[in-house]
Amino acid sequence: MKLDSGNVLVQELEDLRERLFATLHLPEQRDPVNVYLFSDEASYRYYMNTTWQNLPPRRAYFVGTTRELAVYSFLSSKVQEDLRHEFTHGLLHGSLKTVPLWLDEGLAEYFEVNPDIPGAVHAEHVREWETAQQENWSPNLFRLEMLSDFRDMTQRDYAEAWGWVHYMLQTSDETANVLLQYLAGLETSRTPPRMLTSLETAVPTYFNDVQAHVVRMQNTQPSHASR
Repeated sequence: MKLDSGNVLVQELEDLRERLFATLHLPEQRDPVNVYLFSDEASYRYYMNTTWQNLPPRRAYFVGTTRELAVYSFLSSKVQEDLRHEFTHGLLHGSLKTVPLWLDEGLAEYFEVNPDIPGAVHAEHVREWETAQQENWSPNLFRLEMLSDFRDMTQRDYAEAWGWVHYMLQTSDETANVLLQYLAGLETSRTPPRMLTSLETAVPTYFNDVQAHVVRMQNTQPSHASR
């Protein structure tokens, strides 16, 4: 379906592009991102099943090929969130030489949150961190940076990726600079080093800091504030 330039979905994606480029200091977008929005789920599922047969079923996808960078989705109650997520993928891949999987998903999870929410807190991921920590889980950026296939990512991996990105963008100039400088390196390199090395050097207390940061995010959620 074709949407005019005044449509709220189109305007939101234009606003997202401005916000993402301003936040991440990305270079000028090299390639356009085409968005294909289906009017109903059935037609979307039929198209995706016949065109991209190896992809597991999801409400939306970003697919980058040598021909185009494309976002696919359909009108649903989650369409704004889905488009924000997938369009973020498109903007990153339209501007950088490569994006490591964990960072690609962490940034998409960060920018999929309604921008009206202060601090871009992703409540679902905050709850997942809380559950994980109760199970004696600890964040592990070294392990996260090893992931290379999105099919291997669990819900906890998405939550952790979001947590690292949120921590770096929202904590201090030092943590933000680690992320921004890393992204700047992706403008020209297809084989970037691990971010963990830079983070360890710039912020030696990063491991305790990221956990404390997410705990603070937990305390901002309504279910915790009332306790």
